Amino acid sequence: IDTIDLTQGLPLPDGIVVSGRLLAGEEFTDAEVLLEELFRFEDSNRPAQIVSADVRVVNSDGQELKLLYREGIYRARIPAGDPAFRTDDDMSFNVKILTRDSLAFVSTPEILPLTLEASGATATATTLTIENQAGAQNDVSAIEYRISTPLRYANGEAAYVRWLLTEFYQQTDMSTDTTTGIKVCYIDASFEGNKVKVVGPSSNVSELTDFSLGKNRITFRYAEGNYMEIRQEAISREAFDYYDQVSSIASTELSIFEAPGGPVVGNVKSEDGSIANVFGYFYVARPSYIRVP
Repeated sequence: IDTIDLTQGLPLPDGIVVSGRLLAGEEFTDAEVLLEELFRFEDSNRPAQIVSADVRVVNSDGQELKLLYREGIYRARIPAGDPAFRTDDDMSFNVKILTRDSLAFVSTPEILPLTLEASGATATATTLTIENQAGAQNDVSAIEYRISTPLRYANGEAAYVRWLLTEFYQQTDMSTDTTTGIKVCYIDASFEGNKVKVVGPSSNVSELTDFSLGKNRITFRYAEGNYMEIRQEAISREAFDYYDQVSSIASTELSIFEAPGGPVVGNVKSEDGSIANVFGYFYVARPSYIRVP
């Protein structure tokens, strides 16, 4: 056996990854931004979060919403309709970031789309094929979640949507902190992790009917009480194109006949052009919610 020397590659140049959104809901306006430095794929160098930056969302009137770092992400929440930070229809928004090293980043302004309500959603019994530790495949009981929604507004304008699913369930546990020795917990968990689900209209499709959002294996989570909350976000065409590319790369099965993966160009850039490696996207949306028992 010949010995092969594997030399470590050159360090990555300075760079940043920005992932964020502004949701203008009926009750609250929520903003979140995650900042990370570029990292190398080795055990000794994990993604480094940027925790001491000044992060603000700015609307087209010049009003600013300052985000504070809490629990691993920059966050802000204000009541809907707060005059100090307006989120009216057709207003545009972008994020501005200033790091402790005086590096400034800014996103391209995005116009806030109108809300797009789903027509309905269903949960049906089905099966899910899984692979055990031995590599054998077998079918298990599961629930499949589907949604129906228009892909155009009433005026005929195209709509682009993104979905995020959260599973809520009840679990009873033994506890010494209660007089009965029983504690009822209400737990929520992201469904299918960070898998991106986006759809836009085509020339011959203006509405989705029973579009599958995924299957969830039936486990103890369904024993006492369970529902799935589907958040439907109407997003811009530019945001759709970005997340559609991310989804395509994530679903690539490493075939030599597929287009190779590569950096996806987002809408965030270095303000003075000094940092070339800036990745990620900041988008805005008016969400609508639907729950499926």
